[in-house]
Amino acid sequence: MGSAIARVGIPALVIAIGGCAEDACRGSDAKYYNEALAFHLARRGVPYRVSNSVICVSGRNAAGLRAAEADVDASFHEVAHLLVDSCEERAFADWAKREGLRFDIRSTVDSQNQPSRKMFLLRSFTREEVASHRTKLVNDAPKKTRCNASNDG
Repeated sequence: MGSAIARVGIPALVIAIGGCAEDACRGSDAKYYNEALAFHLARRGVPYRVSNSVICVSGRNAAGLRAAEADVDASFHEVAHLLVDSCEERAFADWAKREGLRFDIRSTVDSQNQPSRKMFLLRSFTREEVASHRTKLVNDAPKKTRCNASNDG
């Protein structure tokens, strides 16, 4: 009788151990990216946790993490404006803060990999936000603000 229990118990233990997979973790230094990823994981009902500035899911939820990443990538990087100078940068930042928009300003490089102008990015979590942010950027953003000799910064 004891040996029959032992034979049944060993496969069950192997299945239990084999069913455990390492966590899958993703993250980015892009401002709001991890927040967007958490938003899409929650929207899909995928449990997650934040660990050392990355978002982690259990190994069995790795497919949900990949799907949430695809959701983020479909909208997150879509709305941008290449800034002319530091005065326009300040005006855009002030405008986005007043409007309560998620935004980031990142440095860019030219075709020779040399520092170039900065990029203003409105961070969208959904396709609906992309449409709304594009409209705001076209209609409301302070695009005509420029530095001159007296306010060059």
